[in-house]
Amino acid sequence: MLLLLVAVHVMANVVWIGAIASVGWLTRHAASLAEAEGRAVARAAYELLYLRAAVPAFVVSFLAGVGRLAADPKTYFTLHWFHGKLFFAFAVIGVHHVLGARAKKAAGGSMQGAESSAILTGALLVATFLVLVFAVLKGSLVT
Repeated sequence: MLLLLVAVHVMANVVWIGAIASVGWLTRHAASLAEAEGRAVARAAYELLYLRAAVPAFVVSFLAGVGRLAADPKTYFTLHWFHGKLFFAFAVIGVHHVLGARAKKAAGGSMQGAESSAILTGALLVATFLVLVFAVLKGSLVT
């Protein structure tokens, strides 16, 4: 049962990160388009990708991760690699919310901050990579 929870967590992460990265890139792209066209792209990014894909996948991923952690909290909190993974996971969650707020603004017609969405998307992907490094190399990181 716990391995199924891990599988759900990983699958939800794949959908979540793909969707939120797409939201960031589309929000940045919308800022470079004409006003009406940019607003349409931003609205699609916010309504279709953020609200219908990124947020539900984030919720599933978060709940599966919390469920896995709740199954054996003492062990996880004594593993040093888990602290690094958790730190970068919280960074990804923070960037997710910032990108979502910028996409919502852009969907409403304000392109303020939309141009930096590409930089935030890059930061999101770097933090995601670091989460994976800690998760995959867990035994190799601490001697």
